[in-house]
Amino acid sequence: MNKADLTPRLYAFLAVLVLVALVWLYVREFPYFSNTIGIGKLVGVSLAAALLLGGGILWFWKAHFKPWERHLPQVLFILLFCPLFAPLLASLLNRSAGATTYMKFEFIAETPFFSSNYGLLKGEKIRPTGYFLAVRDGGRGYRFRYKQQAYYPLTKPGETILLPVQTGLLGFQLVLLY
Repeated sequence: MNKADLTPRLYAFLAVLVLVALVWLYVREFPYFSNTIGIGKLVGVSLAAALLLGGGILWFWKAHFKPWERHLPQVLFILLFCPLFAPLLASLLNRSAGATTYMKFEFIAETPFFSSNYGLLKGEKIRPTGYFLAVRDGGRGYRFRYKQQAYYPLTKPGETILLPVQTGLLGFQLVLLY
């Protein structure tokens, strides 16, 4: 084998490693998605920005992609890859910096949940694997998810609670419950 044969294989191997790393980061980011206030808007803005970025890349290098028929896989890769990983980048960027404060919320409920990848074994005792915290802030209801112990077992609905909230770099708030 000569050097010319190894170069495409090396690039393919590195591309697979990058893709696996990005998917791993996405999976690690899911708990932060569920505790971000306004996650729908964050995802929508990031998707719009990614589509503009992908379109800008294609427009900037339009001479390179002619004829379009020959470069259709590259064009589709750019148009699909940018929006696919844009929410991940936006969430990482949002929580990379910001000040943490405590905000008041009206407590609604804290409910345990059970999840298991492989189901229950016969005779296994069911214990909660996480909790949902339902709160209200100014008429808007939120539901946050965490996997530690129950934080508010004695709190009654309607009482005021304080939650640690980080206002991120992009202005979206993240409730710091893990």
